[in-house]
Amino acid sequence: MPSISTPIQSRQDTINHLRWQAKAVANLLSALHLLPDADQEITLDTTTRLADELAGDLATLLRGAV
Repeated sequence: MPSISTPIQSRQDTINHLRWQAKAVANLLSALHLLPDADQEITLDTTTRLADELAGDLATLLRGAV
């Protein structure tokens, strides 16, 4: 039988996903100084996209759309 997600479960799943995203952003920024210059630029680009996605998801959560 497939499980049906309740609003509370859905919100908790979203929060868990946001936690993962925030940890990923923090870890990428923490390691940035260890990378060669060329890799720093690529990593910053990736980190920026992930941070933008995180900001959008947080705003959506705040509005209660999740």
